[in-house]
Amino acid sequence: MKPQTLRKLVLFSLVSFLMLTPARIAFAITTLTSNDWAGYVITFYGVTAISASWTVPVIQCTATGATNAVTQGLAVWIGFDGWGTDMNVPEQIGTMSYCLNGSPTYWSWEKDPSISPTPNTNNALQAIPNTPAGDQITASINYLGNNEYQLSLKDSTQDESRVYTVIIKNAPRESAEWILEAFQNNMQQQVTLPTFNPVTFSDCSASVNNVVGSITQNNAYPLDMVDSNNNVIAAPQNLNQAGTSFQVAEAG
Repeated sequence: MKPQTLRKLVLFSLVSFLMLTPARIAFAITTLTSNDWAGYVITFYGVTAISASWTVPVIQCTATGATNAVTQGLAVWIGFDGWGTDMNVPEQIGTMSYCLNGSPTYWSWEKDPSISPTPNTNNALQAIPNTPAGDQITASINYLGNNEYQLSLKDSTQDESRVYTVIIKNAPRESAEWILEAFQNNMQQQVTLPTFNPVTFSDCSASVNNVVGSITQNNAYPLDMVDSNNNVIAAPQNLNQAGTSFQVAEAG
Protein backbone atom coordinates (compact mmCIF):
# COMPACT_ATOMS: atom_id res chain seq x y z
CA MET A 1 0.00 0.00 0.00
CA LYS A 2 1.43 3.36 -1.03
CA PRO A 3 1.20 6.47 1.17
CA GLN A 4 -0.94 9.21 -0.34
CA THR A 5 -1.32 12.93 0.17
CA LEU A 6 -4.27 14.68 1.77
CA ARG A 7 -7.07 15.76 -0.54
CA LYS A 8 -9.73 18.33 0.16
CA LEU A 9 -13.49 18.27 -0.42
CA VAL A 10 -15.41 21.56 -0.23
CA LEU A 11 -19.08 21.44 0.70
CA PHE A 12 -20.55 24.88 0.10
CA SER A 13 -18.62 28.11 0.54
CA LEU A 14 -18.49 27.96 4.32
CA VAL A 15 -16.95 24.58 5.05
CA SER A 16 -14.66 22.18 3.26
CA PHE A 17 -14.34 18.58 4.30
CA LEU A 18 -11.71 15.92 3.74
CA MET A 19 -13.46 12.61 3.06
CA LEU A 20 -11.10 11.22 0.57
CA THR A 21 -7.68 9.64 0.96
CA PRO A 22 -6.28 9.97 4.50
CA ALA A 23 -2.74 10.88 5.41
CA ARG A 24 -1.27 7.54 6.36
CA ILE A 25 1.24 7.74 9.14
CA ALA A 26 2.22 4.16 9.85
CA PHE A 27 1.34 0.61 8.95
CA ALA A 28 1.43 -2.31 11.35
CA ILE A 29 0.48 -5.94 10.99
CA THR A 30 -2.83 -5.52 12.79
CA THR A 31 -3.50 -1.78 13.00
CA LEU A 32 -3.33 1.14 10.60
CA THR A 33 -3.00 4.74 11.73
CA SER A 34 -4.10 8.04 10.22
CA ASN A 35 -4.19 11.63 11.40
CA ASP A 36 -7.82 12.05 10.35
CA TRP A 37 -9.59 8.66 10.18
CA ALA A 38 -10.68 6.01 12.71
CA GLY A 39 -12.63 2.85 11.92
CA TYR A 40 -12.06 -0.24 9.75
CA VAL A 41 -10.59 -0.61 6.26
CA ILE A 42 -10.76 -3.49 3.76
CA THR A 43 -7.82 -3.56 1.36
CA PHE A 44 -8.86 -6.13 -1.28
CA TYR A 45 -9.42 -5.57 -4.98
CA GLY A 46 -12.87 -6.32 -6.32
CA VAL A 47 -15.02 -4.60 -3.67
CA THR A 48 -18.63 -4.65 -4.82
CA ALA A 49 -20.69 -3.47 -1.83
CA ILE A 50 -20.53 -1.94 1.63
CA SER A 51 -23.24 -1.04 4.14
CA ALA A 52 -23.73 0.04 7.75
CA SER A 53 -26.09 1.76 10.16
CA TRP A 54 -25.33 4.32 12.87
CA THR A 55 -26.87 7.04 15.02
CA VAL A 56 -25.82 10.61 14.28
CA PRO A 57 -23.64 11.44 17.29
CA VAL A 58 -24.28 14.26 19.73
CA ILE A 59 -21.34 16.67 19.80
CA GLN A 60 -20.41 19.33 22.35
CA CYS A 61 -18.86 22.51 20.97
CA THR A 62 -16.12 24.00 23.12
CA ALA A 63 -13.72 25.79 20.76
CA THR A 64 -13.94 29.49 20.04
CA GLY A 65 -12.74 31.10 16.85
CA ALA A 66 -13.60 33.43 14.04
CA THR A 67 -17.25 33.93 13.17
CA ASN A 68 -18.43 31.43 10.55
CA ALA A 69 -15.26 29.36 10.97
CA VAL A 70 -15.53 25.64 11.56
CA THR A 71 -12.80 24.46 13.92
CA GLN A 72 -14.44 21.39 15.47
CA GLY A 73 -16.33 18.58 13.81
CA LEU A 74 -16.50 15.01 12.60
CA ALA A 75 -17.93 13.03 9.71
CA VAL A 76 -19.28 9.46 9.83
CA TRP A 77 -19.36 7.61 6.53
CA ILE A 78 -18.86 4.47 4.48
CA GLY A 79 -17.00 4.36 1.20
CA PHE A 80 -15.03 2.72 -1.58
CA ASP A 81 -11.52 3.58 -2.75
CA GLY A 82 -10.57 6.05 -0.02
CA TRP A 83 -7.58 4.04 1.12
CA GLY A 84 -6.44 2.84 -2.28
CA THR A 85 -3.80 4.07 -4.66
CA ASP A 86 -6.07 6.00 -7.04
CA MET A 87 -6.65 9.54 -5.79
CA ASN A 88 -9.48 10.48 -8.14
CA VAL A 89 -12.34 8.04 -7.62
CA PRO A 90 -13.58 7.75 -4.03
CA GLU A 91 -17.27 6.99 -3.56
CA GLN A 92 -18.59 7.90 -0.09
CA ILE A 93 -21.82 8.69 1.74
CA GLY A 94 -22.49 9.67 5.35
CA THR A 95 -23.38 12.31 7.93
CA MET A 96 -21.72 15.46 9.23
CA SER A 97 -21.58 16.93 12.73
CA TYR A 98 -19.68 20.17 13.21
CA CYS A 99 -19.56 23.34 15.29
CA LEU A 100 -20.54 26.62 13.66
CA ASN A 101 -20.47 29.82 15.74
CA GLY A 102 -20.37 27.65 18.84
CA SER A 103 -23.44 25.60 17.97
CA PRO A 104 -23.75 22.03 16.62
CA THR A 105 -24.85 21.61 13.00
CA TYR A 106 -25.92 18.29 11.48
CA TRP A 107 -26.67 17.05 7.96
CA SER A 108 -25.85 14.29 5.49
CA TRP A 109 -23.91 14.20 2.23
CA GLU A 110 -22.76 12.03 -0.64
CA LYS A 111 -19.49 12.21 -2.52
CA ASP A 112 -18.69 10.75 -5.91
CA PRO A 113 -16.38 11.77 -8.74
CA SER A 114 -19.24 11.92 -11.25
CA ILE A 115 -20.34 15.27 -9.78
CA SER A 116 -18.74 18.14 -11.68
CA PRO A 117 -16.74 20.20 -9.19
CA THR A 118 -17.50 23.88 -8.68
CA PRO A 119 -15.76 26.35 -6.36
CA ASN A 120 -18.30 25.52 -3.64
CA THR A 121 -19.00 21.82 -4.06
CA ASN A 122 -15.87 20.11 -5.40
CA ASN A 123 -17.52 16.76 -6.10
CA ALA A 124 -19.83 16.75 -3.06
CA LEU A 125 -23.58 16.97 -2.68
CA GLN A 126 -25.68 17.68 0.39
CA ALA A 127 -28.11 14.80 0.76
CA ILE A 128 -30.57 15.42 3.63
CA PRO A 129 -30.07 18.94 5.06
CA ASN A 130 -31.66 18.24 8.44
CA THR A 131 -30.11 15.12 9.90
CA PRO A 132 -29.88 15.94 13.62
CA ALA A 133 -28.12 14.11 16.40
CA GLY A 134 -29.96 10.98 17.42
CA ASP A 135 -31.32 10.18 13.96
CA GLN A 136 -30.98 6.57 12.81
CA ILE A 137 -29.01 6.29 9.56
CA THR A 138 -28.56 3.38 7.14
CA ALA A 139 -26.19 3.72 4.21
CA SER A 140 -24.95 1.51 1.41
CA ILE A 141 -22.85 1.60 -1.74
CA ASN A 142 -23.28 -1.07 -4.42
CA TYR A 143 -21.40 -1.67 -7.63
CA LEU A 144 -24.00 -2.55 -10.26
CA GLY A 145 -21.58 -3.43 -13.05
CA ASN A 146 -20.59 -1.55 -16.21
CA ASN A 147 -19.02 1.30 -14.17
CA GLU A 148 -22.37 2.00 -12.45
CA TYR A 149 -22.70 2.58 -8.70
CA GLN A 150 -25.67 3.12 -6.40
CA LEU A 151 -25.17 5.19 -3.23
CA SER A 152 -28.08 5.10 -0.77
CA LEU A 153 -28.79 6.82 2.53
CA LYS A 154 -31.90 6.56 4.70
CA ASP A 155 -32.77 8.60 7.77
CA SER A 156 -35.33 6.36 9.45
CA THR A 157 -36.09 8.96 12.11
CA GLN A 158 -37.04 11.61 9.53
CA ASP A 159 -38.42 9.00 7.10
CA GLU A 160 -36.29 10.46 4.32
CA SER A 161 -34.13 8.62 1.80
CA ARG A 162 -31.74 9.51 -0.98
CA VAL A 163 -30.51 7.22 -3.76
CA TYR A 164 -27.84 8.23 -6.27
CA THR A 165 -26.96 6.11 -9.31
CA VAL A 166 -23.76 7.28 -10.96
CA ILE A 167 -21.28 6.26 -13.61
CA ILE A 168 -17.67 6.19 -12.39
CA LYS A 169 -15.20 4.99 -14.97
CA ASN A 170 -12.03 3.12 -14.05
CA ALA A 171 -12.67 2.99 -10.30
CA PRO A 172 -10.26 0.37 -8.95
CA ARG A 173 -12.61 -0.85 -6.17
CA GLU A 174 -9.54 -1.72 -4.14
CA SER A 175 -10.69 -0.71 -0.66
CA ALA A 176 -13.80 -0.22 1.47
CA GLU A 177 -14.12 1.79 4.66
CA TRP A 178 -16.27 2.40 7.74
CA ILE A 179 -14.93 5.71 9.05
CA LEU A 180 -15.21 8.51 11.60
CA GLU A 181 -13.19 11.46 10.30
CA ALA A 182 -11.74 14.76 11.47
CA PHE A 183 -12.12 16.68 8.20
CA GLN A 184 -10.50 19.84 6.83
CA ASN A 185 -12.29 23.18 6.99
CA ASN A 186 -12.50 25.86 4.31
CA MET A 187 -9.16 27.27 5.47
CA GLN A 188 -7.58 23.92 4.66
CA GLN A 189 -6.99 23.25 8.34
CA GLN A 190 -7.87 19.97 9.95
CA VAL A 191 -10.59 20.44 12.54
CA THR A 192 -10.24 19.09 16.04
CA LEU A 193 -12.68 16.50 17.27
CA PRO A 194 -15.42 17.88 19.51
CA THR A 195 -16.51 15.89 22.51
CA PHE A 196 -18.81 13.26 21.02
CA ASN A 197 -20.84 10.26 22.01
CA PRO A 198 -19.21 7.00 20.86
CA VAL A 199 -20.42 6.17 17.37
CA THR A 200 -21.66 2.61 16.88
CA PHE A 201 -21.47 1.19 13.38
CA SER A 202 -23.91 -1.74 13.20
CA ASP A 203 -25.09 -4.18 10.54
CA CYS A 204 -21.72 -3.77 8.85
CA SER A 205 -21.08 -5.88 5.78
CA ALA A 206 -19.08 -5.68 2.59
CA SER A 207 -18.80 -7.76 -0.55
CA VAL A 208 -15.61 -8.61 -2.38
CA ASN A 209 -16.20 -10.09 -5.82
CA ASN A 210 -19.87 -10.36 -4.81
CA VAL A 211 -19.11 -12.54 -1.76
CA VAL A 212 -20.76 -10.96 1.28
CA GLY A 213 -18.85 -10.94 4.55
CA SER A 214 -18.55 -9.16 7.88
CA ILE A 215 -15.68 -6.94 9.00
CA THR A 216 -13.95 -10.02 10.39
CA GLN A 217 -14.63 -12.23 7.39
CA ASN A 218 -13.20 -9.57 5.10
CA ASN A 219 -10.03 -9.31 7.22
CA ALA A 220 -10.55 -5.58 7.65
CA TYR A 221 -7.82 -3.63 9.41
CA PRO A 222 -8.63 -1.50 12.47
CA LEU A 223 -7.62 2.11 11.93
CA ASP A 224 -6.65 4.46 14.78
CA MET A 225 -6.67 8.25 14.55
CA VAL A 226 -3.47 9.69 16.00
CA ASP A 227 -2.09 13.16 16.63
CA SER A 228 1.23 14.58 15.47
CA ASN A 229 2.97 12.80 18.36
CA ASN A 230 1.40 9.47 17.34
CA ASN A 231 -0.89 9.46 20.37
CA VAL A 232 -4.21 7.76 19.69
CA ILE A 233 -7.08 10.25 19.89
CA ALA A 234 -9.93 8.08 18.52
CA ALA A 235 -10.10 4.38 17.80
CA PRO A 236 -12.43 1.50 16.91
CA GLN A 237 -13.52 -0.55 19.93
CA ASN A 238 -15.79 -3.42 20.93
CA LEU A 239 -16.00 -5.33 17.67
CA ASN A 240 -18.70 -7.90 18.32
CA GLN A 241 -18.20 -11.63 17.86
CA ALA A 242 -20.04 -11.65 14.55
CA GLY A 243 -17.78 -8.90 13.21
CA THR A 244 -20.75 -6.74 12.24
CA SER A 245 -20.71 -3.99 14.88
CA PHE A 246 -18.13 -1.76 16.54
CA GLN A 247 -17.78 1.65 18.18
CA VAL A 248 -15.47 4.55 17.45
CA ALA A 249 -14.74 6.46 20.66
CA GLU A 250 -12.41 9.12 21.92
CA ALA A 251 -9.25 7.71 23.44
CA GLY A 252 -8.53 8.15 27.09
